[in-house]
Amino acid sequence: MDIEKFLNLVKDNDGFEMTIGFRNDIDHLIGGTGNKYWYFVDNNGKSSDYYIGTYDNGVWSDKHYKAKKNKIESSESVESGTTINKIIERAYYYQDKIGNKKPQRVEKEEDTYLHYVYGFGDKAWEVSEKYGVTTFFSNINNEEEGYHLRDISLGKEVDKPNES
Repeated sequence: MDIEKFLNLVKDNDGFEMTIGFRNDIDHLIGGTGNKYWYFVDNNGKSSDYYIGTYDNGVWSDKHYKAKKNKIESSESVESGTTINKIIERAYYYQDKIGNKKPQRVEKEEDTYLHYVYGFGDKAWEVSEKYGVTTFFSNINNEEEGYHLRDISLGKEVDKPNES
């Protein structure tokens, strides 16, 4: 199951965070350290909308935050598991379509990626061989859906979002 995969990714690296970039300079930060996990949407530093989940003894406690210029304007508890479900949906985006497709191996400076295409080349995505997460997605029929990896942080480089 992908939840365990992500929990182990964070644990094995003593913290993990990936930043993916969408159009209009909107970044999504997906990560975790210790028992805290987050899905953070940064709107070019002007505002942010994010979820933080705390995982203790097999139970999720989740909160949703809205902030402007790094100042929290609102926070509310949300349904248990909301954060990890958002993380899994994006961190492993489109991997359920891989099936028995043969990928093209793509070497980049920071990692080796498996490049997949779907349909008649309408959609393409890359999966990091090292971390197993989807780092690139493109859909020629819906450009807004596309994103690319900006950065991966590990261990002490990982900073969890503000909760107060």
